[in-house]
Amino acid sequence: MANNMVFSYYYYKLTLIARSLFQWEGLPNNMDERWIEKYLFGSGKCIFYKDPMMGYMVAGFGQQGSINCYGDPTSVYPVAENYVYTGPELINGENCYVIRNNDLMLPTFPTIRLYSYNLTNIDRAISVNIEATKTPIIVRCSDRQRLSLKNAINQRRDNEPVIWASDNTNIGEMVSTLDTNAPVVFPQLQAQKHMILNEVFTDLGINNANMDKKERMVANEVDANDEQVKASEDVMLKTREEACKQINRIFGLNISVKRRKLESIPEYKDIIKDEEEK
Repeated sequence: MANNMVFSYYYYKLTLIARSLFQWEGLPNNMDERWIEKYLFGSGKCIFYKDPMMGYMVAGFGQQGSINCYGDPTSVYPVAENYVYTGPELINGENCYVIRNNDLMLPTFPTIRLYSYNLTNIDRAISVNIEATKTPIIVRCSDRQRLSLKNAINQRRDNEPVIWASDNTNIGEMVSTLDTNAPVVFPQLQAQKHMILNEVFTDLGINNANMDKKERMVANEVDANDEQVKASEDVMLKTREEACKQINRIFGLNISVKRRKLESIPEYKDIIKDEEEK
């Protein structure tokens, strides 16, 4: 249960961040940007078209007919829950346009699922290590000695300065102990978790500047991180920008897309705050 709870925490937090990275502007009044990002996150693609009855829409799609010389679908049909399209044939680039999450139309959710799994493993290892430090010492003694030893341990726990014993108490005879304490490694595990968070933020095009050592980074490290982040951002931004350009051409709209400021994403601020406080 604990494993599932931790995985769900990271998966949904990172999912909400990934689906809030881009801000769409100029969309028709009946359209919400979260529908676009939902399809791109989950399936890597969707189509923008105009339904004769419902107006402008986005939906998943299936391919029918041939593909063009570049390998792109030509004739497509919408696929959505509780919906049947009854309009004219949709031709990509003519009366609809395929919006891509990236050039390969790969979804984002497998990446989020992988990082959530890795973060869960480390987080649970930290919990296990902390729990192991509370493991008591195993004491082997006779039944006659047990009460005296328990009283002595209780007195030590109560911060008694002196533990008194009668002259016929043979505590030291036939008593052996086993210390089961595990080595304390959770600080190193916490640092490793921060590294994985850095990786997922870099993959999402989020500038993280290696949170664990930002005060010790040199200019070359900052520049290298910025280049990686920019490259990851461009992978997703350029296909969205091209979709806006083509949709505006086909339908005469004025849609645009840009990166949303991270300060406006509550889940991003929450996860950063949680990790910085640990």
